[in-house]
Amino acid sequence: MSYLALYRKWRPKTFGDLVGQDHVVRTLKNALEKNKVSHAYLFSGVRGTGKTSTAKILSKALNCLNMVGGEPCNQCANCLKINEGSFMDIIEIDAASNRGIDEIRDLREKIKFMPVEGLVKVYIIDEVHMLTGEAFNALLKTLEEPPGHIVFILATTEPHKIPLTILSRCQKFDFHKIPNDLLIERLKLIVADSQGEIEDEAIVLIAKLSGGGLRDAISLLDQCLTSYDHRITTEDVSQIAGIVDDQMIIALFKSIANKNINQVMSIYEEIKEKGKSTGQLLHDLIEGFKNLMIIKSVKDASKFIVASAETIEELKNIADMFIEDEVLAYIYSLAELESRIKYSIHPDLLLEVELIRLVGGTKKAGPKLPKIKEEDEAIAEEKTPVLKEEDLVAEPTIEEAIVKKKLERSKEDLSLSKLWDRFIKVINEKNKTLNAYYKEVSHKELEGNKLKVYFEDKYEFHKLRAESPENLKVAEDFLREIAGKKIQLEIFINKIEVKKEKTAEDKLTEIFGDSITYIDE
Repeated sequence: MSYLALYRKWRPKTFGDLVGQDHVVRTLKNALEKNKVSHAYLFSGVRGTGKTSTAKILSKALNCLNMVGGEPCNQCANCLKINEGSFMDIIEIDAASNRGIDEIRDLREKIKFMPVEGLVKVYIIDEVHMLTGEAFNALLKTLEEPPGHIVFILATTEPHKIPLTILSRCQKFDFHKIPNDLLIERLKLIVADSQGEIEDEAIVLIAKLSGGGLRDAISLLDQCLTSYDHRITTEDVSQIAGIVDDQMIIALFKSIANKNINQVMSIYEEIKEKGKSTGQLLHDLIEGFKNLMIIKSVKDASKFIVASAETIEELKNIADMFIEDEVLAYIYSLAELESRIKYSIHPDLLLEVELIRLVGGTKKAGPKLPKIKEEDEAIAEEKTPVLKEEDLVAEPTIEEAIVKKKLERSKEDLSLSKLWDRFIKVINEKNKTLNAYYKEVSHKELEGNKLKVYFEDKYEFHKLRAESPENLKVAEDFLREIAGKKIQLEIFINKIEVKKEKTAEDKLTEIFGDSITYIDE
């Protein structure tokens, strides 16, 4: 196999070749020039933005014999071996397949040895977030105090999964998505070098589909150049990528705006026949409505829409056919469908039904009213009172009526035992602290709208905490919620009186009263 994929052929060999990561290049070149290279780096960002390429360039610069201005020379023996992939002191590890503690222990044993042929031994650990917790712990001490001849470069697309103890021991660089104008410029350069032909709109579409990753853009371009011998069009790119052509999306938007269900379904069937992904179509629809919203809201909308000038003009004409609230409703409805469609075995059916609902503007059916005879219309108008807007009350649904009725029944004729049982159940669910106090209540009484509770002497602390203003208010709010009316809560200590044995005098007083005269003999 003599053919080299374009993304490998165009892999950056110097910092100057990197696209869209000037903040990273500037810092690393300064560190190399001033000999202030850290022992550990963490490169994070979405795929295809240059993390691994930067790690290799940094490794090459650290081992270059004739480095100038922070750039490797690509001519010395070390640089040539590194470019060929045969340099022994740059070790690349895929953490996705070497994620266990045994692999990291093996690494810790090997870092003790000095470089074989270079100046520095560099370990590049790709997708480092895939390491296990035990592996991270094993790596921790090594990252904190590595030997002077070791540099670690960690790369990841998910930095939030890396322990903070690891992050704090690395210099962190965030790799940004590459702007579309830089992607387009680089793609045009590659096309010219490959002696191919491609329309400008097709290059714009490739840049849009890459999502800010240069590698994805170059790979798609490589596939297009390989597949077609003629000048590549947007339709060719759409066919390769399995997406819906912009013109077909525009035609679909026009049909939706005109509320033409037959035409919408015809276009949808045509899209399905071409084997387009339902998920991709749904994404394109949401993206398209987003662009319409931008056009309606922003003056210079072309700056924020990745599309050809011709497509943007067509979108501007379509935007006048919608109102803003309508566009927002479509976006929210389709976005909700996007979250549900992932778990459906019939995603195309769901999208089809949603398009019919949106275009048809289906509403809930109201009650049918009896027809009024013509001669009765005048009388009806005279007798019908004019209602103000605030007097209009929507009819409750069946479910709302049932819930309301149950609530009314639950608040009727609450006995003391039912009220107390529900009160204890509510505070047990919503306020464990109150529950701890009130479960020690020894006696309670309900007198009208007043609930009296009693604690024994030994639970005086519970009584004091329960009658604090904040706790008392919470408890009364719960009672109001349960009973449907205000219940005043009063809290007492239940004083237990010690009964004295009655004397003969006491017994006589009980029988004859206080008017007893005692005669001395």
